[in-house]
Amino acid sequence: MFSSYIENPTNCRFEGQDPDEKIFLLLRAHPITNLGWITAAIVIFFVPFIAARFLPIFNLDLETIPQTFEILFLIVNYLVVLIIVFEGFLQWYFNVIIVTEKNIVDVDFHSLLFKNIDMAPLRNVEDTSSSMGGILQSIFHYGDVFIQTAGTSKNIDLLDVPRPHHVADFILDLTHNIHSKGGNHASHHPV
Repeated sequence: MFSSYIENPTNCRFEGQDPDEKIFLLLRAHPITNLGWITAAIVIFFVPFIAARFLPIFNLDLETIPQTFEILFLIVNYLVVLIIVFEGFLQWYFNVIIVTEKNIVDVDFHSLLFKNIDMAPLRNVEDTSSSMGGILQSIFHYGDVFIQTAGTSKNIDLLDVPRPHHVADFILDLTHNIHSKGGNHASHHPV
């Protein structure tokens, strides 16, 4: 369930899903994109240990600082670490893209109190493109997928998803399947 690329996920539902609507693909940002907040949390975690070593440079001694301030500093420091880890994980885990037989659903989780859900019907998808650039994206095989839609539907950008070329092709195959059936919804996974 912590994967960033899941085909035909089980026990997965989203707000607005029709009872008969089948989910073909569940996407999250590639796990390597979490490196920023993980690094920040590790650095802040070790700040008290590093600070203790550098205090003598500034002619400060731990014994001159009241113990209450030391404890308060440690509590605040580790609360900041906890907040960074909690918020970072929630952002990664709940920002998902869901491709169903009828729609592409982009769930943007901004905080515990705010989320945004964009839906684009597959029948409105006109084109998909994908891009990968940079060393990390090439090594870990992730990138961006851009979905162009017709009419008033909002274009959808899938950022930092695994296997971007495959995802773009997968969505385009679903769209072609719908159009070849005269607008009816796809009933099975495209070949």
